[in-house]
Amino acid sequence: MTLEQICSIGKVEINDENTKIIKSYQQYIIPWLNSDKFKDHWANKPYPPLIDPDKMEWGGSDALHAWTLNLPLPKFYDFVVFGSHGVGISTAMNRFLWMCKAVAVGCNRGAKINEKDEKENPSNKANYVNMLKHLVFFEGFRKAQAKRLEDKEIEAMSFKYVYLQLNDFINDSDAKKFYSLIDASLALHIVRDPISNLKSLVNNPQMITHTKYEDDENLKKFALNFNTNAKKTLSKVIIYPQGGAFEKKKMQKIGEGGEMNVRPCIDSIDYWMLDNTQTFHDGALFTLLSGSLNKIKLKQTTDFIGEKSYDCMCEICEFFGLDKPDEKFAPIFAKRAANSVGFLPLSIYADDKTEFFDKKFGAGAKFNAASIKNSAKIILSSANDPAAKLSRYDISEYFKDVKGFDDSAMLISTGADDLVKLLAPNMMKKLKYYIKSLLKAIDEIFEEHYKYRFSEDDVLEYFRQNKRSRQVMNYILNQHLYFLNTHKPDVVKNYKWYQKFLELCKDDEPLENSDVNFSVTSF
Repeated sequence: MTLEQICSIGKVEINDENTKIIKSYQQYIIPWLNSDKFKDHWANKPYPPLIDPDKMEWGGSDALHAWTLNLPLPKFYDFVVFGSHGVGISTAMNRFLWMCKAVAVGCNRGAKINEKDEKENPSNKANYVNMLKHLVFFEGFRKAQAKRLEDKEIEAMSFKYVYLQLNDFINDSDAKKFYSLIDASLALHIVRDPISNLKSLVNNPQMITHTKYEDDENLKKFALNFNTNAKKTLSKVIIYPQGGAFEKKKMQKIGEGGEMNVRPCIDSIDYWMLDNTQTFHDGALFTLLSGSLNKIKLKQTTDFIGEKSYDCMCEICEFFGLDKPDEKFAPIFAKRAANSVGFLPLSIYADDKTEFFDKKFGAGAKFNAASIKNSAKIILSSANDPAAKLSRYDISEYFKDVKGFDDSAMLISTGADDLVKLLAPNMMKKLKYYIKSLLKAIDEIFEEHYKYRFSEDDVLEYFRQNKRSRQVMNYILNQHLYFLNTHKPDVVKNYKWYQKFLELCKDDEPLENSDVNFSVTSF
């Protein structure tokens, strides 16, 4: 069997990199492709594996080689969660599942193999590589924890289950391959009335790229110390997409002098409805995952809001075989996520010699190499951030009495060396005081923000006044809702705001593919 024949069977592009990889495995590839097992079970797959997946030892595997060889992501995950942004996957469901001992491995619309290469485009190949590495790591950690639990070295595991979170989307030439290498036979699909979805997206503040955990150079202006005016600093890192013209994707800064003086833009509807990396790509995901989709649990955003959340999560746990949360946690599930979650992760450089910011006298000492070196670095991150749990010390327990701190949503952690620095006299007292003032500042920022929130009626009014946007949205939603309309039409019929949107569109001439001059995913 020639190299060209192997590449043809696997639909592998012939280039120097792929050729080198294929040649290095050729002694395993040829017997496998000639085996009855391959012919009976794998040959008809869209991208058949070029070596036996059951014989892989993933611990020492090369993720790039695995991609080239079409190896399905190893089943180190228990189920898949998929949908679009704005339906509650990242903000609510992710947090709820973490409370049920399930951790996410997500695909990322900005995924790169080399994060430092500015010329590299985000790709599904990079998503595969990154997700494979995370799955292998979590599987090793999960096994190690299970052994420690058995030996009574620990009282409970940090997590017991892993799921793939697919709500980011990259429409590139490898999309079909990437999704064919995922087993979505057990899946949770979360949906929402698309007009309510748009309303949330328009109102949703975005944050300028956050400071890296390891970074102590080029500190972003919202890395904090005791001398930082938290409200003024954090007000300036909020941005809103601004639309209006289909090709324009401007980002508008919010906040001067600590106050939010620019409002969310209703015409960012155009931005959101055209950004299929985040929104309205359910039809594409259904199509791409259709080869493995089997048992699907469908949930609407309204199913896990407020008092209904606990019962909804119990139902989800039963469906996926997860541990049901203790009933005493029901009030936590009913709680809205803290405002602070939107700002996470945040870094605080805590130095016992740094004085607190004083409104009367303003800020004093600035960040410099010496102050950073002498400071304990504290990370405020999402409670469902596994990196914080696995690589740093969780010190959240010390802050449970701080007003505004919600340990179901936020985790406070630090490194081993920094933990020693926190033992300095009055350090924890100062840190508690600053975190309390920080959380208060965040609540004040969001209070100002909430005054300018748009409603579903505002979204419909925008479409009423903008025919072209209305036509384009209708075109996109026909694809986005295709599978719901086909298999669960009752759900779509009960979308109150979407039905009102359709009323607006009833006299519009429908757009055809040839009418649009932008990219809408179609497979």
